[in-house]
This record gives sequence, C-alpha cells and structure tokens, in this order.
Amino acid sequence: MSKITAIINDLEEAKEINDLVDAYIMPLTGLSTNYHHTFSLEEIEEALKLDREIFVSVNKNIHNDELPKLKEALTKLTKLKISGIIFYDISIVNLKKKMNFKTPLVWAQEHLTTNYGTVNYWNEKGAQYAYLSSELTKREILEIKENSKSKLFVNIFGYLPMFTSRRHLVKNYVETFDIKENDRQAKLSKEGNDYLIEDTKLGTTVYSSYILNATEEDFKNVDYLVFNSNFIETKDFKEVLTDYKNKKPNKYPKNLGFMFEDTIYKVK
Repeated sequence: MSKITAIINDLEEAKEINDLVDAYIMPLTGLSTNYHHTFSLEEIEEALKLDREIFVSVNKNIHNDELPKLKEALTKLTKLKISGIIFYDISIVNLKKKMNFKTPLVWAQEHLTTNYGTVNYWNEKGAQYAYLSSELTKREILEIKENSKSKLFVNIFGYLPMFTSRRHLVKNYVETFDIKENDRQAKLSKEGNDYLIEDTKLGTTVYSSYILNATEEDFKNVDYLVFNSNFIETKDFKEVLTDYKNKKPNKYPKNLGFMFEDTIYKVK
C-alpha cells in the first residue's frame, strides 16, 4: 500500500496533518535546495516524536569547501532514527562507505531518474530508494515500479521546482532597478501563466505555474506518494489530504503534468 508523504512548511503544519500522513520529507537547512522551508537538526529531532517516517533531504550540489560541513551534518543525522537521507550529490555515497553509517539513502537526481536501469544501478551502489522524475508518464512510472528493486517516491500534488540557480536573481533584480517590493519572491508572467520565483540563502528557484494534481490516479502501490505544501495554506493542504484519504476529488483542477502523455520536446 502506498504511503502518503508530505513536504511541509513547519512543525505546526505537521501536527495539524499528522493523522493523515505516513511520512514526512524534511529539507535540512543549509544543505537542501528547491524547498520553500527548511529545518534544523533540532526541528528534525522534534519531528521524530510524531511517530512517522522522516526522510531528510540533503539535495544540494556540494562544493569543495562544503564537504566538511556535509560530513558533520551526516554524522549528526545518522545518529537520529530517521528513515532515510534524500541525496543529490554522489559524494554522499562515498561518505557512507567511509563513515559506515546504516541510514538508508534515497537517490534523488530527479531529472535524471527516468528509467529502471538507473534506479537499479543506484540500488546496487547503496541507495535503497529512488525519487522519480516529474517528467515521466504514468505508464513509465508503473514500468519502473514493476522492474526495479528500490522503493520509489513520486510527486502527485503541489507546485514543482523547474529551475534553480546559486545566484540570488530576485534580490539582484530588485536592487538593480530599485524596486520597493519583496526582495525574496517575484512572479514571471508569460502567456497567461504566473511562475513563482523565490530566493533563499542558497540561491533562486523557479516553480511551475500550476499545481500538479494527480491525486485521482491509481499508482498501483508505488511506495511513497508525495504531497507538497509549498505556497499552500495549511487548512487547504489538510483538506487535500483528507479528500485523498476519503477517495474524493479535491478542489484544485486536475492536472497530471507530464503523466497523461509521452513527453514531447517542441522547438518553435
């Protein structure tokens, strides 16, 4: 049976929805990108009291000067009873071997995780879980599930990150043109679509103009179905989870992203 997994904005939100979920994804402050909110080690430790699976995201590209910080964070993280570490940078695989920690790994180079050959390769390298690309069709997702050894994560609800940069694009734009507005968030409007752009301490992320809403689809026991609350009010997010648990459509428009047809790249 699939586990309902939530990406949350704060611990208070987790307490509000705890009866509706099986697991949480908690991005670690300073070592994760593409999240609206991140969490300290102390907050992660507090979340363990909720008696749910906790997966900690450490999905940042690691630079040379950050390796000591990464090792220190992993040393502390692996002493906690978390369910897994979501990783992007391959240095974490080497550190697991050197440090000999037992905490499971979740391979999460999402845009590269598009076939079961890749998933099985990383399983052999020590990643027992894989986070699948959001550009896969439902058919491809189910084919990977059928042919892979790993437990899988799939996004089914929420705004999706589309682009990330180490530069603070919003802050630089606001300062350059002396705009007296929020220097952390902006909107890019194109062809009637609004794309939210957000600066964090680690750079800038551009999010999809729509909410992925594939909650009515049958994913046939894909292990972890991920609901993302970024930029969504807690009461609305709780309502979505309640509707899903009761097998009812939610109030948001059905939008399957790439899941309803094969991905086609068009050049105009």
